[in-house]
Amino acid sequence: MKPFDLNQHFKTVSQNLFFNEKTYADLLKDVAAFSQIPFIETHIALQLNSTYYLMVALLGLINQKKTAILISPLETNSSLERLKEQIDFKTIINDQYFDSLNISIIPFSFSPLSPDEEAVIVFSSGTTNTSKGVVLSFNNLYFSALGFIEFFKQKETETTLMNLPHNHVGGLMSLWRCFFSGGRLVTEDSIHFDFISLVPLQLKRWIENPTKLDYLKSCRVILIGGAPLFIELKQSAQLAGLNLFETYGMSESTSLVTINGEILPYREVTLDADGFFLIKGKILSLGYYQNQNFKAHGPDWFKTNDQGIKLSNGLYCFKNRADLIFISGGENINPLMVEEIARKHPAITDAYLLSITDEKWGELGIMLYQGNNISSNELKEYLKTQLHPHLVPKFFFQTLLNFEGQLKPRRSQLKILAHELYLKSIFSFDYEKKENSETIVFFHGFLGDKEDFKKIAQNITGDFSFLFISLPGHGETKIENFYSLLDIFKKLEFFIRLFVNTPHFYGYSMGGRIALQLAFHYIVPKSLILESTGLGLKSTEEKKERYSQDLNLFSSHTIASTFLKQWYQNSLFDIYRRHESFNREIQKKSLHPLLQWRESQKYLSQGFFPLLNENIKLIKKCTFPIFYIYGSEDKKYQEFAQYFQASTVIPGAGHNPNKTHPLEIAKIASKKLK
Repeated sequence: MKPFDLNQHFKTVSQNLFFNEKTYADLLKDVAAFSQIPFIETHIALQLNSTYYLMVALLGLINQKKTAILISPLETNSSLERLKEQIDFKTIINDQYFDSLNISIIPFSFSPLSPDEEAVIVFSSGTTNTSKGVVLSFNNLYFSALGFIEFFKQKETETTLMNLPHNHVGGLMSLWRCFFSGGRLVTEDSIHFDFISLVPLQLKRWIENPTKLDYLKSCRVILIGGAPLFIELKQSAQLAGLNLFETYGMSESTSLVTINGEILPYREVTLDADGFFLIKGKILSLGYYQNQNFKAHGPDWFKTNDQGIKLSNGLYCFKNRADLIFISGGENINPLMVEEIARKHPAITDAYLLSITDEKWGELGIMLYQGNNISSNELKEYLKTQLHPHLVPKFFFQTLLNFEGQLKPRRSQLKILAHELYLKSIFSFDYEKKENSETIVFFHGFLGDKEDFKKIAQNITGDFSFLFISLPGHGETKIENFYSLLDIFKKLEFFIRLFVNTPHFYGYSMGGRIALQLAFHYIVPKSLILESTGLGLKSTEEKKERYSQDLNLFSSHTIASTFLKQWYQNSLFDIYRRHESFNREIQKKSLHPLLQWRESQKYLSQGFFPLLNENIKLIKKCTFPIFYIYGSEDKKYQEFAQYFQASTVIPGAGHNPNKTHPLEIAKIASKKLK
């Protein structure tokens, strides 16, 4: 088959309307003007709002044998940098670029095509946070469109409503199918259209809107894709007499592969032994750009992450995305099935089940949902009546699921959001933010909580943001959400990074041990202040003995008040016991569940932390400043001051300077952090 002749195509359809009121002749003039601009780089990024300008740029770049990289106009600068990590580009063309174009009066014709070379790169949304650049050739675009045109007998007199983002393959191919058929593309739904592409959520909204429903009733082909079409919505569409066509496709196959299970022309499809779709044909993309490297697909079958079945009538039925399935507690969980059940609840408008890595469960199921007057507990109880217990998510969060510029939220984005909401739910914390300021993270000691350092923070001079965290088993941070010391460190790391990547750490006693290990192994801080912090025991025998002692601390106590009375008889707290705040604070602590403190020592006992000599070696090697503060009457902990280059003694203070001398602590911290 001869390469498609762009010059002949424009002659044939010259007077047809192409985009709203612009003709193909208008398009050719603008392409000619764009083609006068020489581009040095091979890859040119298109970050355009206008679909018309996109087509002008695509044809102009194809004529110059350049590759267009399609980028959403809503991408932030930071997300652009992430995309550049996959494939480098320097020139970014936006809508304003076209304001200065001069319409060409010189006769123009397209250069010979390179049909099997790179033409367009689209970034896959996928289920991971790192997008891959899927490389499409001109032939991919042409045969993908041609198969569709032949299947539906699409005519040049027919109109397509542009209803998808053109930077993704679905919207891109709506554009090219219209172009190759010689038809018209419109952006206003009030103009009669014959073709439209919708995701199920859009279909639901259109059906619920009487005016839009009338538009759909007069539409010849309504393509449904991007998410499963659940039975209730399908039945509503059928009752309305809508011409629905369920699609299966992906970026790697240049959009559509099957329509209602039937394979489109120029595609080949089969299933492997495990039920995974295998695809090849003229529509199979050239390969991926990822981490600056190009990986070609090759001529063989392309194995997808999608599983399906072949029906007795020869049609193919999509079953599930294998890369969405996760294992929680040894059970396989298909999010699509759980989401379908959740969306059946009359108060739920949308729902997604995401998984995050978890030490106990392997993967922890978290449901994000949007609804009206329904609590997390109500949704959970509803799902318990509909699903096997292992399929019911462990956590539920009501949140907005509409992302600007996206017809459906990306699972990679939802996964990040789910992790953030989960961490914020298991940690009790307060974050006092000041714009353009550095952040100090405070770690309290045994039996303390997030309130312990607020008076100190109020008196620190300079512009700082403050993050106060109740450690597991303390305050309102429940120990049952943590399963080991390693788990605590990992969750603290991810949690702190929600607010700041390079903080200052301030840790007291037990909190100082935690801050020290976080600084050594997880988050390198700008600086670390340790108050009355032990650096570890001297031998493994001492660690075993200390661990046993800490586990037995509570054995003879049933309520917090009796434990506290005995605990604070320790000579370490002589000065604190005489302080005016002592009785008030002990009364508050006595309300805390004793079980939480007891269980916390399974992981936070000093018997679980590194030995003294191990920490000393790391202190000598560390690249960030460490300041040590101790009380003059704290004979036990002042011996650790010798291991630090900078230390400060607070006269008259015991083991709790933050309680008895908060203003002095604030003054010292202000000076060290200046």
